[in-house]
Amino acid sequence: MQEALAEASQDDLLAAFIWSQEEKLAWQVVCAIETWQAEVEAEQGFAHDRAFGDHVNKEFWAPVREGWQRVTGLTAARLEEEAVRLNVLAQEARAIHDQLIDVSGDFERYTADKANGEQLLDESVKRYGQARKARRASNRVMREEQDEVHRLVFTNAESRAYMATSQSLPLSQIDSLHHQQFEELSAWLLQRDGYDIQRGTGGSGDLGADVIAVSRSGQRVVVQCKHVGTSGRNVASRHIHQLNGTAWQTHGADIVIAVTNGGFPKPGRTFAEDHNIHLIDRAALERWATWGRSVDEILGLSEPDAAPAS
Repeated sequence: MQEALAEASQDDLLAAFIWSQEEKLAWQVVCAIETWQAEVEAEQGFAHDRAFGDHVNKEFWAPVREGWQRVTGLTAARLEEEAVRLNVLAQEARAIHDQLIDVSGDFERYTADKANGEQLLDESVKRYGQARKARRASNRVMREEQDEVHRLVFTNAESRAYMATSQSLPLSQIDSLHHQQFEELSAWLLQRDGYDIQRGTGGSGDLGADVIAVSRSGQRVVVQCKHVGTSGRNVASRHIHQLNGTAWQTHGADIVIAVTNGGFPKPGRTFAEDHNIHLIDRAALERWATWGRSVDEILGLSEPDAAPAS
């Protein structure tokens, strides 16, 4: 070693020093990316457990189970994407480091002729920058989930408090209602949510409008109620077609809603979506009548912006 050092020129010694620094930095990049990858993979596993663990099926979380699984499941999927991205970058960073090891004796890489070319360390630094972005994206996903989970926990507490009141109606009790009582229930729920009821039940000649209400902002709401008797039955799509034919022009609706204690078949859902008709199926009805969530929240309705002052 001493003889080799004695025979080495200053250029050789400088090249060896530069190479050692390159190798050191490239290895630090590998370690950093693999650490981030392990962290994100662990977070992804925790998110998966939050989304699909046994605790989700406990009755306590029933009011927000669907939202909980959606939020945490999305987090798990997004973290998995970042973990895969980090895994690829870690492999590429290792390959770059291996290349540096292979050229450890090629000091001509540092000559003036080759210095302006793209160096391996440049590639390593690029992977580091990309990995850092992936880690930041993972942190952002976790923060977003945290905000949503806090909201869901609060919603769950509100819903469970409502369930303890006499206003809460379980689906089993709703299933036993007469169709006119079901219409009256829908009207009462709208009134509870701040709507002014103009027609509380339908009847012969109602032309599809069992309930007519006005929102706080003055929007006219037409509701068709279909009580199917027992759970699991679907409302025929023709009823949605008929509602679309009368609600807008005949009744002057701004918002059209069809509500049932059963379900809506896929063709009916597609038609409703295409014609801006809101559907409240059995699951949504439980959120509305049993857990006390507002119709605006369930259907994603929002008050229109105020008209500009003249």
